[in-house]
Amino acid sequence: MNSWDKRRSFHLLKKNEKLLRELKNLDSRQCRETHKIAVFYVAEGQEDKHSILTNTGGSQAYEDFVAGLGWEVNLTNHCGFMGGLQKNKSTGLTTPYFATSTVEVMFHVSTRMPSDSDDSLTKKLRHLGNDEVHIVWSEHTRDYRRGIIPTEFGDVLIVIYPMKNHMFSIQIMKKPEVPFFGPLFDGAIINGKILPIMVRATAINASRALKSLIPLYQNLYPFLKVWFLSLGHFPRTNAKNGKAE
Repeated sequence: MNSWDKRRSFHLLKKNEKLLRELKNLDSRQCRETHKIAVFYVAEGQEDKHSILTNTGGSQAYEDFVAGLGWEVNLTNHCGFMGGLQKNKSTGLTTPYFATSTVEVMFHVSTRMPSDSDDSLTKKLRHLGNDEVHIVWSEHTRDYRRGIIPTEFGDVLIVIYPMKNHMFSIQIMKKPEVPFFGPLFDGAIINGKILPIMVRATAINASRALKSLIPLYQNLYPFLKVWFLSLGHFPRTNAKNGKAE
């Protein structure tokens, strides 16, 4: 006997305009938590916004790292979370995307986005600058400075510095009000084999920490549960006797 057979009774919601509207709203809700994260490449000697934003590629180590953040998706036919990127090729052709049954992450990779005109540079800076979590791959001999790319957001910076023997140093800069997150921490040194996975996990947790600061913010699944339960208050019909309740 399955769970359906064990039910003493079940109720059908009465179809009306309000119920259909609420079901439509529920259907439009995201079923997974979503995050958009910016990725920058800083070559040796680059210390200004223009030179960094006009990079169209990076070192092999950088490209391997970006490839490990997720799988490359074609933006023109991608059906998942877009993170504000466009299907019309104005924000690039492909980009790394990561997803599980509960999470979707779109990476705004600076070197994947067009920078061949003032308009495209402005659009690129708008997308990257609006992201609250920035991953910066720096091959400069000096430490990366927060103000190089001026932005109102960028509350968390995860800066990666290549070292010898495929090791990487991590610098994490965050605003004082941002709660603790991990697994990486400021000053960590990790092997290149696990670098993309660890940085991705840290960036997602940083994004979650930032969302927790939003007034009245609710995690996705408790929010959806409340929405589902609210449907139970609509007029119902007893399926056994056909009478309204």
